Amino acid sequence: MKLETAAHIKLVPRLFVASTNLVLQRYTCKISAAVEPAVLSDLEQAVIKPRKHPGIIRPNHIELPKQLSDTLKRIVGDHPVRKVLRDSVLLNSYIKSRHPPPTPLEIENKKRLIVEEINAEMPLDRLATLSAEEAARWQRKREAKINKRLDQRTYAWKRIEYGAYEAIVYAIARAAQEYAVMRRVLSEIQMRDEKFTPRSYIDFGSGIGTGMWVASELWRDSIFEYYNVDKSREMNELSELILQQGQENKQIGLRNVFYRQFLPAIDTKYDLVVISHTLFEMADKQQREEVLLNLWRKCDGYMVIVEEGTRRGSELVNEARRFLLRSGDEHVGETFAPCPHDLRCPRLSNLADRTPCNFEISYAPLRLSADSAADRKTSVYSYAILKKGTISDSSRQWPRIVRPTLVRSKHSICRLCTEGGKLQEVIFTASKHGKAAYSCARVSRWGDRLPIALGTPQPKDSKSITEPQQELQPLESTKLA
Repeated sequence: MKLETAAHIKLVPRLFVASTNLVLQRYTCKISAAVEPAVLSDLEQAVIKPRKHPGIIRPNHIELPKQLSDTLKRIVGDHPVRKVLRDSVLLNSYIKSRHPPPTPLEIENKKRLIVEEINAEMPLDRLATLSAEEAARWQRKREAKINKRLDQRTYAWKRIEYGAYEAIVYAIARAAQEYAVMRRVLSEIQMRDEKFTPRSYIDFGSGIGTGMWVASELWRDSIFEYYNVDKSREMNELSELILQQGQENKQIGLRNVFYRQFLPAIDTKYDLVVISHTLFEMADKQQREEVLLNLWRKCDGYMVIVEEGTRRGSELVNEARRFLLRSGDEHVGETFAPCPHDLRCPRLSNLADRTPCNFEISYAPLRLSADSAADRKTSVYSYAILKKGTISDSSRQWPRIVRPTLVRSKHSICRLCTEGGKLQEVIFTASKHGKAAYSCARVSRWGDRLPIALGTPQPKDSKSITEPQQELQPLESTKLA
């Protein structure tokens, strides 16, 4: 096949090079996009502007309240600031690089591959040529090689233990970004379900109380009880000290705040259940499922699961989501966010795609010294919000933008997760989709939803000999191999 000229290639929206024959293929498709009638009416009558359409999730940049920021600076106390900052950077880096404990099956598969390698290096048929003593020595050497390589290739998981100093380091390292993430996640519940006024809150793996800070700001007038569970006694004590603004004898501003090191055995129901940045601390899948099911049984409203936005964090969140959705009719629920469906995450269904399902938030880091020059950082996170019972929100099926919107001249490109559990890329233009749809797409960002109903993609005629990929790469990153 002849390669097209450079001038023609510029006009081809999609290029794909087969691994063997260098076949160029078109992947452009037509897809209809109808703005929800109520939203369309508001846009046409200028009741709302496109940048304030109901699919926009706010806020995009978050700062710690001054009172919390001052308190965190105060709790450092007599500890050397430079050492605390240095240790906080190390802790943050370690948390972001964590993997869950390897499963027995993963270890067994790795060992099998290593044994094959060693067999090639040290063939077993050599044993026939050795004496009994030489054979025993040779076997010991072989086993030592296998075990050494297995140790090198197996993630050495261990639970992080937090003492008094480590809890302070965690607060300095993580408070600002975890507050920003929880503010963004919980704000979506408040925005989309205005009738939700939780009376009770429970946080498993509550740490320094970040989730409680946000919940108390959003629903301060309605929440009557805050129940925090963390294995570390020092973490619980620090969380309480922060509520006291760093002064041990000061009265806590919130009512009915409780701390425990274990989940309560009694079958109490809570309107808002949170498990944030905790799944990595559990020893195996069985323990994760036991804790998740226990929390789900205690949930009488929304359950929020949050982790780091790494591939592994995304896998743990979606593992938890799928487990709870399949937990049985007695505890039926549906996905509220970010997925517009209850199906398997399309990113994780393709094992060759290492892209995590995550979202980005901008936040102002805590400034402990003049050396802290940065005033804006970003963090990626993965999350799932499940609602007990059936979701009545008619906007649930709106597609979610799962990667940064590409704004170009006279068109905008959105990568969307759709209600059918698929990843769909749509190139919005005013001429093809209407001014309202084009304007909404142009101002929407990663993590927002589009108040649009997508039609069935209609691929153009193509001489393609293979099926198109499920998700396509951005136009500017398409290359010839």
